[in-house]
Amino acid sequence: MMKDVRMKNLLVVLVCCLIPASISAQEVGYLIGPSDLLEISVWGEESLSRQVVVRTDGYISLPLVGDILSAGKNPAQLQKDLEAFLAKYIKDPHCAVIVVEPRSKRFYIEGQVNAPGEYILDRDMLLTQVIPRAGGFTEWANKDDIVVLRYEGGEQTRLQANYSKIIKGKQEDVFIRPGDTIIIP
Repeated sequence: MMKDVRMKNLLVVLVCCLIPASISAQEVGYLIGPSDLLEISVWGEESLSRQVVVRTDGYISLPLVGDILSAGKNPAQLQKDLEAFLAKYIKDPHCAVIVVEPRSKRFYIEGQVNAPGEYILDRDMLLTQVIPRAGGFTEWANKDDIVVLRYEGGEQTRLQANYSKIIKGKQEDVFIRPGDTIIIP
């Protein structure tokens, strides 16, 4: 009986600890990046509503607001910043920030695939999932010597991947990140 009570208490503590972590993870969500296409709507102010592209410096420009940093924020954070700034000029402003096209989340596939090129990383994807997006391997592809070039902290990293080992479960699949270049020799 006492063991059941302790187990229930432990379960309650665990659930309480996990809920705030999951909420904060959801609050972060999608982070805006350079070249993303955003729809900014200001309720009742059509002249302020428009589509904008996030510049390479991470800023967007809007009437009354001027330049405002957008990159690195989620849409809800940018919305709050815009509303706070517009409150100087508009009584009780209500804004909406919608990511129309997540252009900052791109990866590249080169070499022996049927459709090499640039692709948008619209969700978490693994190497085994992005290869079909590029039309699959050509008949001359060397599936066992794939290279993923990744830039982190200003430095290039080379990840080696063996497709045959990945599908046999002998090597971990590689998560693809924005900016990765996948080379299929």
